[in-house]
Amino acid sequence: MSGDAAQNRWDAIYSDHDKPGDPGSFVTESEFLPSARTTVVDFAGGTGGTALWLSEQGFDVTLIDVSQVALDIAQHEATRRKLSLSTVHHDLESSDSLSGTWDMAVCCDFLDRTLYSTFHQHVAPHGLLFVKVATVTNQQRHPRPSKKFLVERGELPGLLPGFATLNYDDEWFDDRHEARMVARRSVE
Repeated sequence: MSGDAAQNRWDAIYSDHDKPGDPGSFVTESEFLPSARTTVVDFAGGTGGTALWLSEQGFDVTLIDVSQVALDIAQHEATRRKLSLSTVHHDLESSDSLSGTWDMAVCCDFLDRTLYSTFHQHVAPHGLLFVKVATVTNQQRHPRPSKKFLVERGELPGLLPGFATLNYDDEWFDDRHEARMVARRSVE
């Protein structure tokens, strides 16, 4: 899907939203969450539910998404709550390179194997990566997302070069089969 088509699709989806979604418990309840005052990027973070929660905790957060509508919702909410939130309009599936390095990265419910292979370029040495994505097992109960957007069971760690696994789960969570991984960026 071209960048314009992806943006149009996601802008249309988010046009029905008037506020951010809830923050993801995969991140908010993690024992691996670092102390505040570190830099965080939320890749494909949509309307910013998790990014806004992280900002409330004192993190310096950048939200990246293809949908300008989603980013506008997140920024409006950040302003309303008097939170600091940087937003970047970027198609993560494009060949356009992304610049920036953060102490922690979050990517939930978005799969792009090319992007995943570059996460080590965007996370500082010893930094953390939180990734959550549905697996093919999810199709036993749900027709969507399609297989194109799913990982095989056990595949996720191999998609993330340059990271040492701190925690990995591959199971049903609230009626959705997901691979969830928290990893630390290795020092080269």
